[in-house]
Amino acid sequence: MDATEQEEFAEFTRGRWTALTAFAHSLVHDVGRAEDLVQEALVRLWKVWPKLRTEQPEAYIRRILVNLAISSGRRRWWGERATAKMPDIAVDGPGGQVEDRDIMRRALAGLSARQRVVVVLRYAHDLPETEVAELLGCSVGTVKTHASRGLEALRSSGVLGPDEGPPGGRPDPGERVMAVLPRPRPQSASRRDRGGAA
Repeated sequence: MDATEQEEFAEFTRGRWTALTAFAHSLVHDVGRAEDLVQEALVRLWKVWPKLRTEQPEAYIRRILVNLAISSGRRRWWGERATAKMPDIAVDGPGGQVEDRDIMRRALAGLSARQRVVVVLRYAHDLPETEVAELLGCSVGTVKTHASRGLEALRSSGVLGPDEGPPGGRPDPGERVMAVLPRPRPQSASRRDRGGAA
């Protein structure tokens, strides 16, 4: 890799670190793990940077992050394990608003890794099915299946009401899923400078 390519990579890393960490954080809900995933993804991107730098490095690294989150996070999401039965849930109003964010987190943790990632990408990040399929390297039909099964599991656990989420024009559960996702903390310059990812 020549000096120009190295500088372009460093600029990409500096410019995208916060957004990539926020994206990874929404998938794994742990700042340290998110930063580790971003660093691993950047190492992988570094290896192919001369080929990808003029194309779509953002799409490539997001796909790496999704794959890393799935492979490293099976049943580890938020450090919780699924339970056989969900606890009773307090709801408010006709939409079945869950008052306790921890219940939604536990319910999401109970989904398979792929279902969880599809539900988060599809409804919390509001990505179209085609983009989720591209990120996961699967067909749109597979995304629809994971989304449908994930939402059905959330309905079965009582976290989503029977009228929430597709198919059939049901209200979108995105706000409910997004409400439990972590909000990334602003990263201090000293953390980035200490050997983050460039």
